[in-house]
Amino acid sequence: MATGPTVNRPLTKTFCEKCKQVFTPKDAMQIYQEKYYHPACFCCSNCGNTLAGKPFYPKPNNQFQCENCNISLAPNCCICNQKIQSGTTAKRYKDRHFHSECFRCCKCNAVIPDGHNFVDMLDGRFQCLTCSKHITGTYQGKEHAPQLENSMGEVTAVQCDQAGRIPLCDKCTRPVTSDEEAFKHDTRYYHLECARCNRCRKKLFRIPCRKLGSALVCHTCS
Repeated sequence: MATGPTVNRPLTKTFCEKCKQVFTPKDAMQIYQEKYYHPACFCCSNCGNTLAGKPFYPKPNNQFQCENCNISLAPNCCICNQKIQSGTTAKRYKDRHFHSECFRCCKCNAVIPDGHNFVDMLDGRFQCLTCSKHITGTYQGKEHAPQLENSMGEVTAVQCDQAGRIPLCDKCTRPVTSDEEAFKHDTRYYHLECARCNRCRKKLFRIPCRKLGSALVCHTCS
């Protein structure tokens, strides 16, 4: 979720990102990621209400959603039937959505980790590869790997664990010290300079992204 200030200041030959009209010195402006909008143009792509001065969620293709629409349009988890809110770690499989914590083996009830293969039992249940093995070394069903959802990271202060240990940057493996801010995605920390898309090198602040192997990839490149 993000917010952006509405300001009044004179600028010459500055155009609104949506309507493409030039701003006059007296026009109010909404600024987001170095792009300028009229307050009326900076609106929710679903309900059309202005987002000036309000919390909002950036979406692909330069669109935005207000907080109410983001909640109402969020998919339901097929296991617990609760909304999957923005920023929540989730999986998608065959156009069905799951919280990562809800995507479990039906036999041992262990969470099937992100990116790990699993077995579709073809009856709405899933098994981890350990439980799917039989004495013959074969298994029933069909093996798949889940598609991970994009989620938003956050710039945050570094949190030490109970033993006072500080995390390592998941990109460069150097320590992320407690006297600096870090980028946190799911449970992993990154130096601010390391928090870039592995493909286009764009900074991932306030941009939906997901982890592919050891790399972070923005929603555009994923």
